[in-house]
Amino acid sequence: MIEINTIPTAELNVSKVAVSLNSAQEFGMQFSVNGWGKFKNPEGEDVWGTNPLVSTLLNVTGPTWDAWGSDKDDATYVGDLALAQLGLQRAEESDDAEEASDDSEETTEEAAE
Repeated sequence: MIEINTIPTAELNVSKVAVSLNSAQEFGMQFSVNGWGKFKNPEGEDVWGTNPLVSTLLNVTGPTWDAWGSDKDDATYVGDLALAQLGLQRAEESDDAEEASDDSEETTEEAAE
């Protein structure tokens, strides 16, 4: 499954999109695309909704299948197609995510020593 944090819009209040393979055929694939939003609970905290706000299918056939090349990894290519279909953009990675990634790299390097 591909999960992408997004920037919500006035038209579609979706903060996360999940893309998963639904089916495949010769020269094509179909993906399930679901998008979730956040809302404020009674305590004023942001929480994820339990049901997707949008659920649709993404068909990668014809020109989009032919354009699938090696310039992007598969998750990025399919994710970009799904976001374009929904009219959404990727959210910037937070500093917390980058710091967690840096910490895991340091731990791996320390373990190698």
